[in-house]
Amino acid sequence: MVTTRTAPFEQLTQLASDFVTSQKGMWDHKAWTDFLSHIQRKEGIEMSEEMQSKLGDLLEAMKEYHMAVSSTEDIDNAMSTVLNDCVAFIKRQKGVWGHAEWEDFVRTMQKNTRIWSEGMEAYLGGVLESLKGFYRLSAAAPVKKAAPAAPKKASPKRSSAETSKQSGKKKTT
Repeated sequence: MVTTRTAPFEQLTQLASDFVTSQKGMWDHKAWTDFLSHIQRKEGIEMSEEMQSKLGDLLEAMKEYHMAVSSTEDIDNAMSTVLNDCVAFIKRQKGVWGHAEWEDFVRTMQKNTRIWSEGMEAYLGGVLESLKGFYRLSAAAPVKKAAPAAPKKASPKRSSAETSKQSGKKKTT
């Protein structure tokens, strides 16, 4: 038996942020596969290849932002603020927005974030766009959570005469 539920967007997003922060914005393929394994084993979430790809895009965008703010004293707070504000914006907009909404969001982020530089808008845009793709996929695609497998019942064996009857052929010897 397999149960399905909507992908936990906020939970996976927070796990991604924690991963980027704990890795200090740098990881190798083994760390990536260990992270995916953690999501499946510890969190009980099976992700499609497309969902894994979107999660990878999100990690890369968050890594770029992390690198941009890594010289700050309070990097954890900066990462958390950007992530939380992006998630709230995406949910409020239901994953769809225009340029005017984007500009309002940037102005809000400039006020909410103590760390703002020339290139910050581009990093923010990267995080927001990758989160949008991840949100759309997680909101639309059910994620399968594996349940313990029940033992299969053996089907009764049929005699060769019964098999011949069902196929419309007579058994010849």
